[in-house]
Amino acid sequence: MFKRLDPRDINITPFKAYKEFTVTNTDSGSGVYGFRAISSSAHNFNSDTAPKTTFDSASFYQMPTWFMINQMYYRDTVNNFNNFGQNNGKQYRLLHQSASIITVSKDLYDERIKPNSITLTDDSTSATLTIKDDGNGNLYDNAFSSSFAQFASGGFSDSDIRKSTGSFVGNVFYEHGLLVFTNTGSRFVDIGTKTGTDGYSLRYKAQTTIREHSYTCVIGEGEMNSTNNISVTKERSGSISVSGSESWKLFPPGHATAKSGSYKFNYDATNTYNNFVTHSQFQPYVTKVGLYNDFNELIAIGQLSHPIKNDEELALAINVRFDA
Repeated sequence: MFKRLDPRDINITPFKAYKEFTVTNTDSGSGVYGFRAISSSAHNFNSDTAPKTTFDSASFYQMPTWFMINQMYYRDTVNNFNNFGQNNGKQYRLLHQSASIITVSKDLYDERIKPNSITLTDDSTSATLTIKDDGNGNLYDNAFSSSFAQFASGGFSDSDIRKSTGSFVGNVFYEHGLLVFTNTGSRFVDIGTKTGTDGYSLRYKAQTTIREHSYTCVIGEGEMNSTNNISVTKERSGSISVSGSESWKLFPPGHATAKSGSYKFNYDATNTYNNFVTHSQFQPYVTKVGLYNDFNELIAIGQLSHPIKNDEELALAINVRFDA
């Protein structure tokens, strides 16, 4: 029994969902890499001798990497709107002749890294560093959070750069899963580039969009008061116990495994149903609702927690919801 849904009974609502990840320098095989970027002349560049960082499945050349991030994110030092990345007027960008980078595979952050969710713990120096993001694409040393707050409150003006020493560390580009550490001070120069006990741990939340599908299936008065449940057909109700060579009796008539016996291969329309379902007072119970597309393909099944009686004198509305 089929009924076309009214478009007004279909509602799709998107919402954001977040999942927390923790990755370390040992996760390079999963697409998490930490490496250096250094500016130098591209004249006579030789891939065999050029400085690079090599992992099991990838190599990152320091000089081309610097030119890449400069071209994408830092080239226009006057107007950030001409660069890639978030441009909310609250991100400070300044790229020196070298930088450290941690890149996260898109498989591990989907749409973007959630702002205000990053905590990087780094042991590249004698003191353990804790780096966080401010939600606007800036990375700062948590040990100097008050200094960074003062720097940010001043609108990141050049006159405030001295105040930011030891606080502003670099930038994060949430949509690209990229952390760029531009502070060249000795405290930060090796962030994300060392391994073992000198390695790092990065905790963040990944953002994805989930869409809640809601379908209200309305059964009007007197509609669908019949059943396709095989238990109401003659010689099919009740329990059956078979064994050995008689197991074919478990299959419905017409099935390739079925043979002759007490079950019929074909049912006559006049004697298909047992008598108790043919009178006017018979009212079936709804146990499942199937959703079909325009090609009559079953795409979802809604299983009710308990059977609901389909009263002939009352309309029934069943809401089927799922996330995708």
